[in-house]
Amino acid sequence: MSLRAQAPIAAAPIVIQNINKTRYKSSSKEPSSTRPRSIDSQRRLNSRVNKSFTVHHETPTALCSNRNQSFTIEKSRNISLGCSTPKNKNPSKGNIRSTSKLVSGHPCPRDLEEREILYRKEIINSLFERGKSEMKLGEYTTALGFFKKVLKEDPNHVEAIFDKASCYIYLGEHKKAIPDLLTLTKDYPYYDRQVYSALAMCFVAVGDLITAVRQISRGLIKFPKFVEGYITRGKLYNEQKKWDKAILDFHKAIELNGNDGNGYLGLADALLGMEDSRSALKMLGSAIQCPNTSMQALLQRAKIHYELHENDKALKDLDLLLANKNDCTEAFYYKALVLLSQENLSDAALCLEQAIKYDVYEQKFTGAAIYNLGAIKIKQKDYYGAMHTFQRSISNNVDIKEQSVLIAYTDAILNLMKRKFKEGVSMLSKIIKKRHPVLQEFLGNCFAYRGYGLASLGSHEKALKDFMASSRIQPLDNASEYNMLISQAIVVSETDLETALSLFKSAAEHFPKNTEPLAYQAATLLKLSRLHNKTALADQAGVLLTKAIESRETESELYFYRGIVLYFLGKPIDAVTDMESAMEKSEENMPMHFLARGLCYVTLKLIKEAIEDFSIAIQLDEKLAEAYFYRGRCAYLLDDTQLAFLDFQKLIVAKPKDPIVHVHAGNLLMLTNSIEDATKAFSNANSIKPTITAYVQSAKCSIINRDIDKSIEELTKACEIDMKNEITLDISVLQAIKDAHKKEDLKGSLTKSINLLSQALKSNSEGEICKPKQVHWYKGIFNFFLGDFEKAQSEFKNSLSKKEIAEMANASPIEQAMVEKENAELIYNVALCYILEEYYEAAFMHLHEILPYTEGSDRGKLLLLIGILHLGLEQTDEAREFMVEGFKFDSETVSAYLEEKKDVKILPFNSGSTYASRFPMARIKVKNTNPVLIRPTFNLPRIRLPVMDFQTEDFILDQFGVKSIKSKPEAPWLNRVNGGIQFTENIQEIVSQTVSESEEEEDSKSDKESKKFSEESSSLFGGENRTFKSDSALPKHDENDDIISEYLKRQNIKQEIGTPTEGSSSDVKNRLQFMLSPNYEMSEDILEF
Repeated sequence: MSLRAQAPIAAAPIVIQNINKTRYKSSSKEPSSTRPRSIDSQRRLNSRVNKSFTVHHETPTALCSNRNQSFTIEKSRNISLGCSTPKNKNPSKGNIRSTSKLVSGHPCPRDLEEREILYRKEIINSLFERGKSEMKLGEYTTALGFFKKVLKEDPNHVEAIFDKASCYIYLGEHKKAIPDLLTLTKDYPYYDRQVYSALAMCFVAVGDLITAVRQISRGLIKFPKFVEGYITRGKLYNEQKKWDKAILDFHKAIELNGNDGNGYLGLADALLGMEDSRSALKMLGSAIQCPNTSMQALLQRAKIHYELHENDKALKDLDLLLANKNDCTEAFYYKALVLLSQENLSDAALCLEQAIKYDVYEQKFTGAAIYNLGAIKIKQKDYYGAMHTFQRSISNNVDIKEQSVLIAYTDAILNLMKRKFKEGVSMLSKIIKKRHPVLQEFLGNCFAYRGYGLASLGSHEKALKDFMASSRIQPLDNASEYNMLISQAIVVSETDLETALSLFKSAAEHFPKNTEPLAYQAATLLKLSRLHNKTALADQAGVLLTKAIESRETESELYFYRGIVLYFLGKPIDAVTDMESAMEKSEENMPMHFLARGLCYVTLKLIKEAIEDFSIAIQLDEKLAEAYFYRGRCAYLLDDTQLAFLDFQKLIVAKPKDPIVHVHAGNLLMLTNSIEDATKAFSNANSIKPTITAYVQSAKCSIINRDIDKSIEELTKACEIDMKNEITLDISVLQAIKDAHKKEDLKGSLTKSINLLSQALKSNSEGEICKPKQVHWYKGIFNFFLGDFEKAQSEFKNSLSKKEIAEMANASPIEQAMVEKENAELIYNVALCYILEEYYEAAFMHLHEILPYTEGSDRGKLLLLIGILHLGLEQTDEAREFMVEGFKFDSETVSAYLEEKKDVKILPFNSGSTYASRFPMARIKVKNTNPVLIRPTFNLPRIRLPVMDFQTEDFILDQFGVKSIKSKPEAPWLNRVNGGIQFTENIQEIVSQTVSESEEEEDSKSDKESKKFSEESSSLFGGENRTFKSDSALPKHDENDDIISEYLKRQNIKQEIGTPTEGSSSDVKNRLQFMLSPNYEMSEDILEF
């Protein structure tokens, strides 16, 4: 084998990009001492050694043949017994000269001596021959034993010394061979020129190149025409990079024997070391003409052409070589490298397989070949095939170091393919951090695949960074570009919905059959519709989802999303239909589906059916807090306070660290007039985490308890969280109300309070507690007590806002009744102003206007006041008529007036409330009538209690958002051609199926039947067996309206929750009756149901 002057080339791992820099790997296996050899293959050592000089090549010639022809008489004097060497004779026996027999007929001493010599020669020859035979069989250890026995009998046996050294060399123990070879060169310098080559080889093996050169040089002095010696020394000079000396030796070898191509091969290596590739090619051309090196020269020339990127010439040489030697492993290996550089992966794989096939014994190239086969599989995105290929080298124990890097890379991608996203992302992160040179070509893929895994896990910000990093290394494939657009749109959707919508549309262009971009667009449109209150955008979202459903009718979530859009658009019947379709097509029962359908039932006033769906949702997910919240509210609407309180308690258990659930519980307690308990609930909420809502609700409870100071304190704490205009307005108004009735300076305090209220109105905001209507009301009251009745009338009239009157149509009956009562009080106050200004006709008109809205003692007092006005105007009959009528409703006050008692008080509505009682009364005297005491009607701000009625619930709408859609990025490892997926060289057409669908099919080997969720319902609903998933409580299509109407009539569900129903508990009945009674001083002003 010819040698390169540069360092030995080891088999390196091959990747497609740096493949032209890779060479084969030398075998790490030592020659076996027990490897069988044929008897007729006796070999001798020669000077043809490989580049590392650690092993030798064998030549099937007699070991000691071809001795030096100048073997002289002096040399023969030292010959051993086996060769009848005179030196071996014992000098002490040299005096025996008798050649005759003894008289007795026995042999004489000389005959005995000759017989002994012959006998020893026979033994030595026998041992020597047996050693030679064992060498032929490759049993070098056994042969070594025989040669040692020969040398024990005859230490000067030259051939035994040489063969012993040869055995050590064959066994790889070059250091042990050196003493024997040095003995030969010292004692028998002309014995055999191969001794010097062998000695040089041993010194190379122990790493002493200088001594190796010295020994071969000594041989060349003894044998000046030793061609192989010059070649050997030239190769050693090449190893030492002494190119000039090497060239001289190779030229000398060529001069001595121009038919030996090894000189040309060595000269080519020297020229390559001097970076003269073209001259080296010429020398290899000469070597090709020599029969003994033609094949080796072809291979060497092909390597140089390959390194010079002259692939066609390299292939030509390799093909010529393989045509003459079709089992040349190295030729197949390098042909594969050339084909790889040409991106001809299929043919390269075939050549690598051939290299593995013929590299059976030495396995010099097997590890690198299998490695490159795996790299080809990775290049072809056949990761399962790559892993199987790498296992071949591991099982054969020929794997190379760099292979572990590609195995880790392949394993990471296989984890992603198996949906083990966390494991895959973690492994890819480690690979990216190390940045091994072997993976330099695949670094862009590492980022793209990790981005895919992160997107699958919902970490779109990190995924976007990875996709951007990949795009800077290499152009993104179609799938990765699609995934990047989706992740970018999801990230942008938090701040810029319009841009996100545009990005989703761009992503849809990459995979038109994929429904995911349509769902994302629909979610974005729904959010825009909610923000800008544009139902047209929600309609567009529904259209997109319908289009997606047409493409993939089996996707249950698409029906669920469209149902949410229909619910938002106020189409609960259609929404219920979609929810049921989602349930039927889903592989398992989803609690959110039942929760959504329950809210649709609530919109349709099917409260019991809604409770059933919420109960199913709870059975499916006991930690779904919203289901308890919704069911508790429904139970309250049905006056099932026991279930309502139970659900709100479970709501707190489900979310103990959520302050809002405590706020919900406090709201329920407020509705049941448990104000103290409600205050505790709001306090608990603030102990977990202070919130504005909890502080405001607590302030409302303080107002109900007539504790203005405590209310101001709670609102001040709310301002510490966020200085909202609404809360600062409430504080200003409550402070004005609190400071308005200082007896020592009533006028000054009233004036100051009016100024505070004026400043509050200038903010053009509405408080959480105090509304503009109430602010004008208080300004009117304070001006009344200042005697400025004209300003007071103006403020009372401003309280009767047109906006509030317009909103009355959409208000509940209870709210409408409360507003009508407040308006009646305001008109009453205006009437008092007219009386004090002596505009009696105007007062008559206003008092008559509010009479239909009064009842009980309030009506009696108004009738008495109208009677007094008639009496003062000397309209006696009319006065008598009104007073008699008033006596029926308030006999005590009317009797006191008729009996002409002093200081008769006429205080209807809230004129006698606790807060109003702090202000003085006004005495009026209508002409000649008895004077009476009056006071305008007012009280602390009326608290609008929380409502349990259902609106469009944000929680269920949030289930269809950009981030709530399960991300299914496109797999970047799939080869796509013309809309299909290429698994092999043949294109498999896939019709109407996206990559996401194909991935889902991989996860399940067989279709799973949809399971029905059927179990006994709660005892709350009668314990009947129901199949919740398939049975619907609501009929379809045009029959719905009639059925709903009949159901409402049958159930007799009342809108006015304030009126006790048959299903109410006695406790709630008593509380409601007490609150609605005339004797309950504050309820009519502040309570709302």
